[in-house]
Amino acid sequence: MAYHLSIFVENRPGKLEKITKVLADNGINIRAISVASAGEFGVVKLLVNEGDRAFAALREQNITVSKRRILVILLPDSPGAMYDLLVVLSEKNINLEDCYGFVVERKKQAAVVIEAEKYPLAEGVLKEKGYKLLSDQELAAI
Repeated sequence: MAYHLSIFVENRPGKLEKITKVLADNGINIRAISVASAGEFGVVKLLVNEGDRAFAALREQNITVSKRRILVILLPDSPGAMYDLLVVLSEKNINLEDCYGFVVERKKQAAVVIEAEKYPLAEGVLKEKGYKLLSDQELAAI
């Protein structure tokens, strides 16, 4: 099982800097980041090597943060890999609520991070189809 952190933040200079400083000061490494803003506020999603420590450190600094259960799926770093994954989910009527990705090893492996409305079903279907899902411990080792 894996989690990412969702942080509600004002859309102003210095706010993202504060978040990343807390993580840096605590020796926490960011594996992936997604920033979405709408007007005056936004949501920063972070995949880090030590989620529980990052969560606690951010809360200690009065930063509004939550942990969200996600699936981190290893895919070949090749054309069509994302399409194949989405076909599997679509066939089971599983909708994505959020998605972003990163390359693990160039031209070999990529990882896609998804929040799915039917989390347990998505997890089961992907495992059944042979997809490798990363745990928090495996993410920390990347």
